[in-house]
Amino acid sequence: MTRLANTNILVLSLPRHDERYTSTTWQISSELALDNNVILVDHPFTFTELLKGFHKPEVRKRILAYFKTPVIEKEGVKVLLPPFVWPINFLPRGIIYNLFSGLNHRMVARRINRFLKQSHIESLVYINSFDFYFPGLGRKLAIKPALSVYHCIDPMVKPFTLRHGPYLEQIAVEQSDMVISTAPALQKKFTDQGIENSYLVPNAANYKLFNKALAIKGAYHKSLTGIEGKVMGYLGNIERRTDFDLLRDALEVLSDWHLVLAGPVEPGYVPEKIFDHPRIHFTGSCNHEEAPSVMARFDVAIIPFKCDEVSQGIYPLKLFEYLAAGKPVVSTNFNPEVLNSLGDVVEIGLTPEDFADKVLKAYASDDEDKQKDRALVASKNTWTHRAKQFGALIRFALEKQPKGNVSQRKDQKQPEA
Repeated sequence: MTRLANTNILVLSLPRHDERYTSTTWQISSELALDNNVILVDHPFTFTELLKGFHKPEVRKRILAYFKTPVIEKEGVKVLLPPFVWPINFLPRGIIYNLFSGLNHRMVARRINRFLKQSHIESLVYINSFDFYFPGLGRKLAIKPALSVYHCIDPMVKPFTLRHGPYLEQIAVEQSDMVISTAPALQKKFTDQGIENSYLVPNAANYKLFNKALAIKGAYHKSLTGIEGKVMGYLGNIERRTDFDLLRDALEVLSDWHLVLAGPVEPGYVPEKIFDHPRIHFTGSCNHEEAPSVMARFDVAIIPFKCDEVSQGIYPLKLFEYLAAGKPVVSTNFNPEVLNSLGDVVEIGLTPEDFADKVLKAYASDDEDKQKDRALVASKNTWTHRAKQFGALIRFALEKQPKGNVSQRKDQKQPEA
């Protein structure tokens, strides 16, 4: 498979480049930057976030961008820091929302167009990576994109997102030439709308980083100090999709185990009985580079997601990160289409009791050969592989597809990866 090369790629990203955890968008962008000129534009902070978070480094960085070059380079990616914009999500759908949304579009586009002119860029591929809040930005660019891509990386869940997200995403899709999703259920959502230029590029892992966990023996992350005994652990956001009832009931069976929940917590979703449990430990966030030293302490790594319609659209980054670290993995059956293909390296718990039994089984049967098998699976699902797939789809579209709206092209097949 030939890599996409020598192409200017402009990425508008909902996940920001300087968040504590990495993102699908960043990993794909940094891989594509090895052979292409990739410019990534973060989702803007609002003026309200400016006033409330003036002291925060990430906000101050955006302030300074008004007085010096707004471009920084990170891992080969040129990050263009956008201006602050008006907060509008609280507004109802309608004329006033559209008025301020249009103003925000113009403010962001102005800075991008200035950079494109200064950089003498005359052609580009535009990728809107899940920033549906700016569905029409591609049409505000001074350069008409040779190809427009909408990149869907997650289902919409939270009330804040659902207020405007679904219809804005539809606009973004209609103004794109193709859609690339991270999970089969997300891809199907678009093909069910008659959009056959809807492709799948699943999430993956930074194999080299997380495989380091195999060599860590005792030098664990400082947040785990004092936790003794057997540990089942989860690394990631602790919020709505976490099945807290299952975790509490499983711990009743696993009476000599501790549960580590490592990552940022959204307290409104976490029951007090979880916060107060003597064998549940919240370690807080850590930098992406520190994650292997957290994961190394896990005797069994878990994915305790609720099994609902929303979860079917999740393809968690942590799945292959756990495997790269060689860890036994026990998961709920939140996404059968994804998990069934990994039955050799992932145990599925259907009830709290079954989940606990699978944890015990995974722990008791773990050995070096199985750790190597898991790592081997992860080594075939790296961001390098995914970026090649992503780039191949772009090459295919540039070379084979006629210009026009995505919904007008229904005879194209996904190229072989």
